[in-house]
Amino acid sequence: MSAAGRRVVVLGGAGEVGRWVSVDLAACPEIGELVIADVDGGRADALAASIGDPRLRAEAVDLGERERMLALLDGADLLMNCTSLVLFERVIELAIEARVNYADLISEPTDAQREAAARAGIVAISGLGSSPGLSNVLAHHAADDLEELEEIHIQGVTWRAIAPSPGLLDTILWELADDAPTRQYFQNGRWHRAAAFDGSREATFPEPVGRHQVYFVSHTETATLPRHFPQLKFCGVRVSWPQELMDDVRVLNKYGLLDKAPLPDAGGVTAYEATRAAIWARHGGRRSEPCILFTQVEAIGRRGGGSVRRVYDLTHPVEWRQDATGRQTGICAGVGAQLIARHGVAEAGFVDPEAYFDPVEFIEELRGRGTLTLTWRDEEIA
Repeated sequence: MSAAGRRVVVLGGAGEVGRWVSVDLAACPEIGELVIADVDGGRADALAASIGDPRLRAEAVDLGERERMLALLDGADLLMNCTSLVLFERVIELAIEARVNYADLISEPTDAQREAAARAGIVAISGLGSSPGLSNVLAHHAADDLEELEEIHIQGVTWRAIAPSPGLLDTILWELADDAPTRQYFQNGRWHRAAAFDGSREATFPEPVGRHQVYFVSHTETATLPRHFPQLKFCGVRVSWPQELMDDVRVLNKYGLLDKAPLPDAGGVTAYEATRAAIWARHGGRRSEPCILFTQVEAIGRRGGGSVRRVYDLTHPVEWRQDATGRQTGICAGVGAQLIARHGVAEAGFVDPEAYFDPVEFIEELRGRGTLTLTWRDEEIA
């Protein structure tokens, strides 16, 4: 298929993040057809109508309708999964069976899923937002500029309500629950398990955020970057939400309300599932101000015989308000999806963003959008 004919299916394409992926990809001339596939068909129709591009097609979908989903994926160059991370297993199975290249916002594929994707001959990217995703690319960019890369500190602040969408509720509970076995950091050749709210570090973000405490979370960069840059002595990902929200989750952890073990006499329901349902029933769809998502990558290394700190900052206009989280994540994911559709399979199977993408190409495409601001600065370390 020619570059002008690339066909992309955005699953969850009218949701909190997915709609901004759809908007971003609709502006790419090399996309020949864009399918906005969403469980809410009316929402997908409305988004397609608002964009008003004949290359767009809206589809109401149900993951349980396997044959229809496979038919929808037939001939696609990419399935961009923008649904909740809890649906990952079902969606990756469809991509593998349809033999369609795949990307998502964040997931943790098993060894069996990695092997299945490789056998299917597809490329799959796990984590394609601002972090993970752009953060991996920026680490690669820093490694190319420095003679030796010693430390990577990925930091973010996400000021929002707890449950503006089901996917964002799933994300914060996954990242902050005590019961998160993949929360870790890398130091001196070893991965170390981190408990909830471990690793407190003060980071300085652009205004209006300023100085803020951040904490270890279960993002995939900590697992992947040390494999690709073996000279690293430290790698960690730290994020923070509004203080009130952080305090609320501390209480949930204290009383075991986010544990994944089934509750006695509850028919197999876990404390986590019951708590999530209760939060959604009371707070689902509610939003708060301010709403900000800033991402920072700090790389420390050596160049010209001296130590250098490079700090990348990704910011958005504060005027985006309630759209900030979804829009920033969606634009970064849109850039990655465009480049996967453009380049296809270089190596079959799950490939980490820092290995798949050319950082210069990715940054050029991102800056070409003219919507997000990406800056970096170097300073010598005495």
